Amino acid sequence: MLMLREMEYVYAVYQERSFSKAAQKLFLSQPALSAAVRKAEAEIHTPIFDRSTTPIQLTAAGEYYIESIEQILRIRREMETYFDALAGERQGTVQVGAAAYFCAHILPGVIEQFQMQYPGYRVNLLEANARDLRKCLQSGVIDFSIDVEQNDFNLFQPAFWQTETILLAVPSAFPVNDDAAAYRLSFDDVRDGRHLDPAFPAVGMERFAAEPFLLLKNGNDLHRRALKICQNAGFSPRVVMQLDQLLTSYYVACDGRGVAFLRDGLMRHVQPNDRLVFYKINDPASVRNIMIFHRKNAILSPQASAFLDFLRSGRLAPQAL
Repeated sequence: MLMLREMEYVYAVYQERSFSKAAQKLFLSQPALSAAVRKAEAEIHTPIFDRSTTPIQLTAAGEYYIESIEQILRIRREMETYFDALAGERQGTVQVGAAAYFCAHILPGVIEQFQMQYPGYRVNLLEANARDLRKCLQSGVIDFSIDVEQNDFNLFQPAFWQTETILLAVPSAFPVNDDAAAYRLSFDDVRDGRHLDPAFPAVGMERFAAEPFLLLKNGNDLHRRALKICQNAGFSPRVVMQLDQLLTSYYVACDGRGVAFLRDGLMRHVQPNDRLVFYKINDPASVRNIMIFHRKNAILSPQASAFLDFLRSGRLAPQAL
């Protein structure tokens, strides 16, 4: 039976690349640590470390073992965060949940600006999908969720934050671009907001009916919108790949694998390139609201109220969004 303590010992050896250094870190004797690692190896019936090299290296089985340990440790940290929150250990702290895109690109800058104005307050981020965010919000693990999807208004109070535009990204080498010169947007055009000019023309999606599509996986709001936009144009997209993350979809499109639906703000957070051509889409579903949700009838703490007011006040520097 695999034991968590033995896993921690193995992980320490992996981190230090040395039994002696790991033993010092763990305040164990080296023989005791070696015995614990041998026991872990006996349980899986294969060596974890190649001891013939200096520093020691992982075997192929060892690489899988370490990946599994990291998943277990991540789950344990999430559990600790969850139960610390339930225990009320959040004084002076705002707990905010959001999808990976917001946690990686938007909220760190927002939080930095907020804490410049409120240096006594702290903001913690929880990255999760929409379904898990609803659970965390309902149970009180987080104070707010930032989401583009509609939640149950009987449970959650919505507040409008900002609007974003969904663009179609097409690999530059695709022939379909040749006859759409009037609608084409470059990377710099999107980053500079040219597509937001009401006078700039939007393209009809029927032009791209024969192209291969990259979609986010079912359950994501952008998956539903993509299908609706294509349906409104009179076709079902030929989906060649479904992906978990927006950023992955962007890079796969850059590699020429298919056309993708991307949020316009992404171009402010990735390196410029000329491998994609962008199009403003002639469909109302290509514009969506980003909302801030909190539990209905919940009494917000002073720090949570301050954070909500800050988000809605428009005091953010443009580069934070």
